[in-house]
Parts: sequence; C-alpha cells; structure tokens
Amino acid sequence: MKKVLLVYPYFYTGAIKDQLFSPIGISLIAAVLKQNGIDVRKLDCTFMTVEKAIEKAQEYKPDITGIYVMTTLVKNALELLKKLREVNPDSIYAAGGPLPTLYAAKFTEKFDLVFKGEAAKSFPDFCRDYLNASSRSEFLRNIKPSMYAGIQSFKMGLLDSPVSHLTKEELDERPIPDREGFDHKKYQELCSGYSGQRKASIMMTYGCPFSCDFCSKPIFGNKVRLRSLDKIFEEVGDIVSRGYNSLWIADDFFTYDAQFLQSFCNRLIEEDWQISWSCLSRVDSVTDEVAKMMKKAGCSKVFFGIESGNDNVLKLMNKNINTAIIRSGVEMFKSTGIACAGFFIVGYPGETVETIEETFDFALALGLDEISFNVPYPLPGSKLYERVSDISEDDWTLENETRFLYKSEFDEKWLARRIKETFETFERLKTE
Repeated sequence: MKKVLLVYPYFYTGAIKDQLFSPIGISLIAAVLKQNGIDVRKLDCTFMTVEKAIEKAQEYKPDITGIYVMTTLVKNALELLKKLREVNPDSIYAAGGPLPTLYAAKFTEKFDLVFKGEAAKSFPDFCRDYLNASSRSEFLRNIKPSMYAGIQSFKMGLLDSPVSHLTKEELDERPIPDREGFDHKKYQELCSGYSGQRKASIMMTYGCPFSCDFCSKPIFGNKVRLRSLDKIFEEVGDIVSRGYNSLWIADDFFTYDAQFLQSFCNRLIEEDWQISWSCLSRVDSVTDEVAKMMKKAGCSKVFFGIESGNDNVLKLMNKNINTAIIRSGVEMFKSTGIACAGFFIVGYPGETVETIEETFDFALALGLDEISFNVPYPLPGSKLYERVSDISEDDWTLENETRFLYKSEFDEKWLARRIKETFETFERLKTE
C-alpha cells in the first residue's frame, strides 16, 4: 500500500460562525503528495461525528496518518489518535501544526513522529521515501535529522531537526491546495446564511515581522514571504470554479507590502474577477490611495487588531500603535466605503477597570461596522503565555465564552456583562 490520511480534527459545534473554512494546511500537503504519485485522502471532521470519522479512516487503512494540531484541537486530536490506533494499528502516526511545533517533545510521547514548522516539503518527502522503501523498518532505523526539516521522534532514535521555513521559491514550487473532497456545499451554506457570501480562505503571504505580546507565530515565523501572483490567481480560479464568490485572505499581515498589494488589486481589476474579499490589516500600513484601490478591486471588509482604547495598555501589548493612529486609520478606510471590523482584548494583565471601560467607549466611538471582544488568550509560544500563571490546559475548545484560562484579577461575570451591554449599545447606535 501507498496511502496517506490527513486529518483535520475539528467537529462543528453549531456556534454561529461567519468564517468556517475547509483546512488549507492539509490541502496543500495533499496536493504535494498527489504530485508525488501517492494515494492521499483528507479527513475533514468538521461536519462529521467522531464515529463517522473513525469509520472512514478504518475503511481507508492508511500506511501513514498525519493529524493537524492547534491549541483548540488538542483534545480532539488526542482522542482521535487513540481510536485510530485501535482500528489502524499498523499505520505510522505523525503530528503537525502550531502546538506540536512548540512542544514537540510532548507530542512525540503520543505520536510516532512530529513535523515542526512548515511541513509542506518535509512531510511529503518523508512519506514518499518511506512508502517507496524496500524495507520500511530499515528505513525508519536509518533516518537522519538532516533528511527532513523539523522532524522529531523519540521512538525512532531521538530524531530532532530544527524548524525551517519555506523560501519564496519553494512556496511557488508547491502546487495549489487540493480542495477536492470537501463538503463545499455545507461550507457555503453556513457562511452564506450568516453573511450572504460564499467565502473560501486563501493565503498569499507568510510570516509577520511584528511581535505583539499576545501573539504566537510557531509555523510561519517573522520573515514575510510573498507568493507569486500567477500561483495565487491559479488558486483563485480553482476556488471560484467550486462555487465560491468571496475570499477570506487569511494572512497574518496581508497589507504588509504595498507594491504586492497594489499588484494584486490591479490584477483583480484588470481581469474582472467579480469577487469580493476581506483581510486582516494593521491600521497604519495602508495609504489612502491604496485603500481606494482595495475598494475598487472588491475589498468589502478589513479586520483590525485594535485591542485597546488606552495607549498604556497598547504599549503593554507591544502593538506599536496608539489611539490617534487607530482613529486615523479607521477613518481613512471608512472614507473609501470599506467596512471596518475591530478586535479588542479586555482584562489584559496590567489593566484596570478604568482602562477596560476606556476600551469599551473607544470601540463605540470609532464608527466600526463590527466589533469583537475577547479576554486575553495566552497562546503557547507568546510572551503573554510566559508571564501569566496557573494556565488551564483542560479545555481550550470553548467558543464564544468570556472565560480566563489563567489566574486573573478580573471578574469573568462582570466582564461578560459589560461586553454584552457594549454590544447592545453598539447595535443601537448602528440603527440610529
């Protein structure tokens, strides 16, 4: 056999979501495996039960099983791993994603292998070599760390290779993500029911040069790399052919490079794709001229990580912006007709009740089209994670709840009430 199973262990909970997309990571790896002539199947658990997912995996009987793991998926991933080992005991099990990258040793206790960092080259290369080996057991005994970037295992000779990031050239050499086999109709119905748009996600740039206190970048790192427009638009064409009419550009910092952004917009305009798109941006990264071009190219909404309405708290968060810059940036985008959404964090270590109230007032005063409040989320690998104490690792899977995962001085019930009241005020102001 030469079969690889790629598992995305998210099970839709029914929470209202405007942005729920088929997984790009396993799609890209699947495309590379197919390019290497390997039989690969993606197991997207989003619209399945656990029992159905196990049944499908058992029917396929893969030689290698790769499971994507991020913080909110740890519990699902480990439960699936246990059950998959029972039904497919001869498969090799590998973990990849943000959390295995940060805590490889922890995951090598459970998995046979861990692939740290951007695994779109190392993991397919391993699969190809292992599946083509005349003696697979001998192949495993003779693996060297230098053979596959980011590989780690305790079960196969204490392998430990450092993380490396794909170069721009390597990114462009990869085929576009393989979106075959996903339940596109359900994804589109769910998104369209909320926003009226059938949105798919895409990544065009990798990496972010900033170091916000609460942010963790274990996979893509600090160095920004830009994909070629030809490759991007090949992928856009594939997305549109599957019935989508809008793009969520999932990059950490899509508006980082002005020349790249303008070239993307110009091509969208010239080729008349007739699709809308939205993205993340900093409030200080785009000029008025570029914002107008974004609008002309179909940009419908920009999401800003504003985080706080107090300059001292913004410094604590290492945001490298202030409230004056935020006001100016939001107003500039609003003047172009692009909808603006703001993310805010309340209850940050070092805050006071007064600064939290300033953030609520600031959010209401900016004239945003959408607001979102969260308590601090101490992502493993972030500076925030290193500073807070008594972090709970029992349940990172909660959706739409105001709950601290560490010991905080702020009362959750009070914060939940104030967030609710602020939302109610925001909705009332929108109708006036």
